[in-house]
Amino acid sequence: MLDSLMAWLVSTPINGLVLNYAWSWPTLESLHFLALCTLMGSLMIMDLRLIGFNRLIPLQAVHSLMPVAIVSFAINLITGLGFIFGDPHTYFANWAFWAKMILIVLAGLNFLLYYTAVEPKLVRLGPNDATPLLAKGVGALSLIFWFGVLSFGRLLPYLGTGGG
Repeated sequence: MLDSLMAWLVSTPINGLVLNYAWSWPTLESLHFLALCTLMGSLMIMDLRLIGFNRLIPLQAVHSLMPVAIVSFAINLITGLGFIFGDPHTYFANWAFWAKMILIVLAGLNFLLYYTAVEPKLVRLGPNDATPLLAKGVGALSLIFWFGVLSFGRLLPYLGTGGG
């Protein structure tokens, strides 16, 4: 099944777009990196405030970073798919890639927990109030998951490739 998926990915026009133009891969890399920087910066501010750091920053101001984080994630998703379409055999054979994907899924589930169970409680708090224990846990897990995604993504060329 995975072989069929890889064969299909290689046969698509997206594969040709990614591999047959000199600037495609560097452009994807640049956009991926810039969006990741924006995503991580937004998440650090939001998650650290959830955990309880710097309560001088109002919760509403922190929450206003959510659209920035979502757009940044979407850019990373699109560019990441470009990498997979461009070289599926390398990615699918790499255990670090799969670890990264698992962490992204866990981060997504953690976001759903935030959205359904934490955010409704936060809207009832004052701007500088302490956050509930669940919010602190969601914030800490978010940082753990996303720094894991960042680490495994950066180490993809070095881990799980059998070459070094």
